Parts: sequence; structure tokens; C-alpha cells
Amino acid sequence: MARWPPERRLPAEPPTPTPAQLDATLAATAWYLRLYHDTPDDPGVARMFCDPERVGAFAVRPEALAAGEPRALFRLLVATTMFQRRADLQIERVLRGISAQDADALTDPDALLAAADANPCPRARSLTALLTECDLTKDPQTALGTCAASPGAPCDLKRHTVLLKRYGHFGKVPTSLALTLREHGVADLAALRQRALHEATDPADAAARLEAMLRRSWRVSDKIAAMALSMLTNPDLSPGLAPWSEGLDWSGYVVIDSNVDLFLRRVQFAGPWTYAARRAFILSLAARIDLSALKPGLRPYNPRLVQQAMYLSQSALNRKARPRDCAHEEPSPCGVCDLDRAGICSLRH
Repeated sequence: MARWPPERRLPAEPPTPTPAQLDATLAATAWYLRLYHDTPDDPGVARMFCDPERVGAFAVRPEALAAGEPRALFRLLVATTMFQRRADLQIERVLRGISAQDADALTDPDALLAAADANPCPRARSLTALLTECDLTKDPQTALGTCAASPGAPCDLKRHTVLLKRYGHFGKVPTSLALTLREHGVADLAALRQRALHEATDPADAAARLEAMLRRSWRVSDKIAAMALSMLTNPDLSPGLAPWSEGLDWSGYVVIDSNVDLFLRRVQFAGPWTYAARRAFILSLAARIDLSALKPGLRPYNPRLVQQAMYLSQSALNRKARPRDCAHEEPSPCGVCDLDRAGICSLRH
């Protein structure tokens, strides 16, 4: 097996951050590690998905996640897909509003496949048909699931789209995840990882292959794939909860959303604004920050933690909701806080 841990993974010609960009990123990272890292309030990491007060019946048992139990991993993946295009706190409320029985139905891959096989509509029975032919939507008058092919026919996907309270087509997500496993000839996510490891030439190749496999699913973007896989692989993101921390090069799994983009704009990132280019810039910044010097016990290089600092420093809604945030400290640190002095505080700038 390739040497572990992986070396710092950078593009062939990584962008060079300016001193000001590096200073701002260092300030955000130190702030995040001091206040949020490895706490119950850190959003979008594995520890959050173990907390029923945050995600309701979608919460997984920490010991099940740490052991890599297939049902726990699939449940985590389904819940993760919800965190796109809306504020985290809104999505948490949606998840908490779904009953335990419905959460079980949405996160049981065997039951999802059985329902797909039994569906009279051929568009629901294969991944390709689901992705390219199914036109699931919501009726604008009733907000119920419908489609053009068989608008009145009962269908689990129509029910799922109502339960998940997202876009009309979002009800395809759970079934598409189960069909993705079937398409790759595996029964669960652990077996999908093993297939990626078997086919790959090194840990970086395995990580890229696994990410590409997940992206075959409906609404699983670069961001969602990286978010899910970083929780399963990154040993320092939620210490003790990453069952796949060996064998895959997790350093490239960074989660780029609108808050990260806001940080990049604040530090005057010049682009290009493709996901790959933004990821390369974050990896380049992370390669210049020794995390072990900021918080003993951490690995020196971890782009996902640096990216998490960017994200949370710009997430005003998350910060206002958490009493631990420096915004609630007395006396106020504003004016002397590193975030404020660097001009990157979402609550001040």
C-alpha cells in the first residue's frame, strides 16, 4: 500500500497566495480552532450528524459511524445531500421535522431498491433513467409530488419530494443514491470504497474515483461529495468518528460553498472560479499553514480544516445562533479580534 499519511497534494502549478491572503487565512484558522473545532457547535461535520438536537431522526450513533456500519454511512450521506442552496439552520429544521419512520424509509438502501424495482414506472428503476428521463416535480397548487408521465400514479419519489421539502425533483435523491450502489455492483458504501481502493493506483487516485462514483447520484455535486467523504475520511475533522481515515488521500476533500466564496472574495482571490481552481487555491493556502502549531495534536496539513475556518468565519447565521461565538463575548472583542483586524469578520464587514 502507498505510504501513509499522504504528502501535501497540490496541483502541478499551484497558485501562490499573497502575504495578505495568507495572513487572513491564518487569522480565520486560528479563530476557528480556538472557538469551534471539535465542539458540538461545529456545523457540517460528523459530530453534528450524530446530534438528534441538530438533525432529528437522521442522527447516527457515534459508535456506528466510527465503526463504519453501512446503514449509518448511508443515513449520513442522505442527510448530507440536504445541505445545499439553503441556510444550515433551515435544513436542520427540515430534518428535525421528519419522523423516525420516514427517516428510516429515506435512508434504507435495500428498501429504496425494492421500491424502485416495484415501481410501475420504468423511469424509477435504473439510475440512468432516473437521471435522464424522470421529470419529478411539485404541483405549484398543491405542493404535492407529480410528473408529466404519470401525474396521478402513486410513486415513492413523489412522497419523498414532499418529505424533504426541497426542490420538486429532490425526491429523486435517496433512490438515486441506492441505485448508484447497484450500478457499481456493490451493496453498500463500504463496498464502494473497497472497489475504489481495488481499482486505484494510489490513495489520491482512490479518493478521486470514490468521489466520482458518488457524483453519479442526483444532486450530489463536488461540494456534497466532498462534504460526505471528508466526514468519513478526515481524522481531524471530528476526531474519532472517521472510519475511512486510511487508504484514501482525504486532503483534496474541501467543501466550497457560498460562504467560502465570500471569504475568497474578501481576500481578493483572482480566479478562475471553477471548483477545481478554488480547491487548488485552498490547498495552496493550507500547505503554508502548520495546524499543529495552532492546536497541538492536529496534523500539520489539513485543507478541510482551513476551508472550514473560511466557511464558518463568513457564516453569520451560524455564528449568531451559537453562544460560544466571540460575537457574544463580554466585553466585546470587536476591534482587536484577528478576524476583525483582517477585515474578514462576517458580523462586522
